[in-house]
Amino acid sequence: MLGIIRVITLEEEAAVHLHGALIERRFGLPVMSRCIQDQPLGVFDEETEAQSVPKIIALARELERSGCTAIGISCAADPALEEARAAVRVPVLGAGSCAAHVAMAYSARVGVLTILKEVPPLIRSILREAYVGMDRPDGVRATLDLNTPGGRAGALTAAARLKERGAEAIVLACTGFATIGLAAELEEKLGIRALDPILSLGAMAASAASLPEPRRGQ
Repeated sequence: MLGIIRVITLEEEAAVHLHGALIERRFGLPVMSRCIQDQPLGVFDEETEAQSVPKIIALARELERSGCTAIGISCAADPALEEARAAVRVPVLGAGSCAAHVAMAYSARVGVLTILKEVPPLIRSILREAYVGMDRPDGVRATLDLNTPGGRAGALTAAARLKERGAEAIVLACTGFATIGLAAELEEKLGIRALDPILSLGAMAASAASLPEPRRGQ
């Protein structure tokens, strides 16, 4: 069982489980989803990220107690990744770092599409010399802004700018891009590899699940 932590407050059960459902459909993994409380706009700056850290740690512990054998943090900024790893005994994966690692398997020229003013530090550190630059959709400041015609159009335009700058693959550094299914549209319309953070997390979790259990003492 994979536990997914949604780093945004959602009320409807279908919305809470949306990212988990994407992983279940693509990889066949059973998923249990939970969301943090009192953050209806999610994580979009240093202040909201700091607010999310203790909530993510608490949910990681709750999911482990519920029987999850791996945990995924559904946020491309990977908030509380190291803290959650220290708090539980099961693997903890971050959506942003998973997407960056997968991108490196495809190309040595990678752009980052984000809604933030800067690229999440962990993504930037993984891409290293492959990083060609970042861009962000005009008028989008929080993940919910992507669920508008203007937000989606802005994302397509920003991705096109990254391609013009030489990007051969794009890391979608916001899980809101997964919510609107942007990766498939970018690949169809721009002919560029787009790494969905949620599906990248799911791919990593599925790969880990297929590995044999380590022998004691190893």
